[in-house]
Amino acid sequence: MDMTLSKRGDYVMRAAISLARAYDQGGSRKIREVVEDTEVPRTFASQILADLVRSDLAVSKAGRDGGYRLRRHPRDITVLEVVEAAEGPLRAERCALGEGPCRWEEVCPLHETWSAATTVLRELLAETSLAAVAARDEAIAAGTYAVPADSHRAHPFVVHLQDLVQVEASAPDVRVGLARSGRGLPALLAQATSPDSPPASRRRRQGVDVSILPVAGELSDGATAEGEGYLLAWRLADATPPSFFEGQLSVSALDPERCEVSVSGAWHEEAGGRTDDLERRARATLRSFLRRLAQSLENGTGAPAPTRSVATRA
Repeated sequence: MDMTLSKRGDYVMRAAISLARAYDQGGSRKIREVVEDTEVPRTFASQILADLVRSDLAVSKAGRDGGYRLRRHPRDITVLEVVEAAEGPLRAERCALGEGPCRWEEVCPLHETWSAATTVLRELLAETSLAAVAARDEAIAAGTYAVPADSHRAHPFVVHLQDLVQVEASAPDVRVGLARSGRGLPALLAQATSPDSPPASRRRRQGVDVSILPVAGELSDGATAEGEGYLLAWRLADATPPSFFEGQLSVSALDPERCEVSVSGAWHEEAGGRTDDLERRARATLRSFLRRLAQSLENGTGAPAPTRSVATRA
């Protein structure tokens, strides 16, 4: 079971830590300062900070003297509040064992233990202040923090990728298709990473997490406008070694009936894996995913299924 925060949760926590470190130094930070401090993609930063504002953990002010700041002192904000600002309420939404024998109609035998574990996690996060996490961040930056024995950090191998695909559908239809593609994306990525495995086994793959999220264009600090870009992110937790990709996806019209979907980003793979063919594997996976995404968008928008390979360019 992967206990890692989602990509959105990751970004919101990074932004909260950045604002916490700025609290006693004047309080506010511009979007560009948060981006420089946290390495959150610039095109996504305004939405991440908006999550903190909507949760009443931060306030924003437009203009030259504006920016984002925490509404309360970091010691009065809990890690639980920040996590729930991004991930939603931290609780078990359904029975841990799901469907079962008819005698489990009221409760499953794991319910009590699972509920207790969830309560313990909530209590620990609620007891940890954002100020404590920010202090750890400062110690890590200063080189004075004692790295725990169970640290998962390792310097990953990184490959920068860029590719594109042409889609036989209009740009507006493709954007509608992207908005509806959420549940089908893990299957497309599983097909791209295991093209020779049977479809049933691909559907059962665990640890495949992928999302395409629209981002708003930045006008100024605290002000945004709807844009045409997307954040494309995926994690392959069950791969050997585990890896993740993070990049920007854009849609550009070629003519009224065709458009181009392009992606640029970085593939991160944990140290310890094979490096001799890393770039080839990363590029092949992105290309295969884009081809399958294009086919899905064409079929979903009413265009005929393609009978030949979709044109791509590295």
